[in-house]
Amino acid sequence: MGEAHSKGWQPKTNSLSDDYKVLSKVLGLGINGKVVECISRSSGQVYALKVLKDSPKARREVELHCRASGCEYIVNIIDVYENTISGQKCLLLVMECMSGGELFNRIQEHSDSPFTEREAADIVYQICMALDFLHSNDIAHRDLKPENLLYTSHKPDAKLKLTDFGFAKVTNAHKSLQTPCYTPYYVAPEVLGPEKYDKSCDMWSLGVITYILICGYPPFYSDHGQPISPGMKKRIRNGKYEFPKEEWSRVSKDAKDLIKGLLITEPDKRLTIKEVMHHNWVAQHTLVPPTPLVSVQVLKEDKANWVDVQDEMTNALATMRVDYEQAPIKRLDESKNPILEKRKKKQVAPK
Repeated sequence: MGEAHSKGWQPKTNSLSDDYKVLSKVLGLGINGKVVECISRSSGQVYALKVLKDSPKARREVELHCRASGCEYIVNIIDVYENTISGQKCLLLVMECMSGGELFNRIQEHSDSPFTEREAADIVYQICMALDFLHSNDIAHRDLKPENLLYTSHKPDAKLKLTDFGFAKVTNAHKSLQTPCYTPYYVAPEVLGPEKYDKSCDMWSLGVITYILICGYPPFYSDHGQPISPGMKKRIRNGKYEFPKEEWSRVSKDAKDLIKGLLITEPDKRLTIKEVMHHNWVAQHTLVPPTPLVSVQVLKEDKANWVDVQDEMTNALATMRVDYEQAPIKRLDESKNPILEKRKKKQVAPK
């Protein structure tokens, strides 16, 4: 265990290359930086290295990820270095290498036997273990999506872990989140506008992921294949989704009830992580019926479209995420817009 696990994380200032050999293989692209392979010079162990340009936002990501590393269902940070690269001060995160790949890529490789509802429940249970740890420590992840859920290996007993804390934030009863960071298809309805939202948006994303695990496609979709459309926004706001008979007829009532409790438009009525942990489908996940699902078949048939969806989400991130801490929204009553001024006068004018 490296220094990264201490409560007040302290980066090492010696050169990372003293302790690790950096390889050129790119493992993935996170929100704030790319992830490559590196090897420990002392043990020969392979790790993942994420390079972040040093900034308050990057330091928040590192601090929250370090705080979360105590959970076995969250990607572990081994070491943190503070180095200068090409004249730029950077933070270098050495993390455990998740060689098993992303959640849905692994499911698409499922070929030995049918993917079952019990397996889906086990996956949701593992995601819930990560969320329960975060929410119990007043941390909201805010970017819960399949690409951020990785397997430790390709072995049958591989563990699923949550990663990428680029949009994670501390939240509690006195400080709800106000920054609309979201990814289409997994976005909670209250995040589509400037309303306050908190850990409940993670629960909405959990509901969408659960839905896809069972049938292979998302509950909300764009009419024209765009990342997010007015029509899709309306469906999300109204909680408009269905359980089509063809794919859902054999799925247990518990699974549908869980999804219904997660895809509720009002955040305060949505299931909390504690309620989900006590829900039959999660708490008794090993007893869920091993009913064969169509999700793998649907994902394989629609593989090209699934890749497009992931690309669209990645490309949309920069333009769709507005940080109100950096770009505050002017209050309407403070605006000097001439049309609003005219409307205000009209409203107070004597009848």
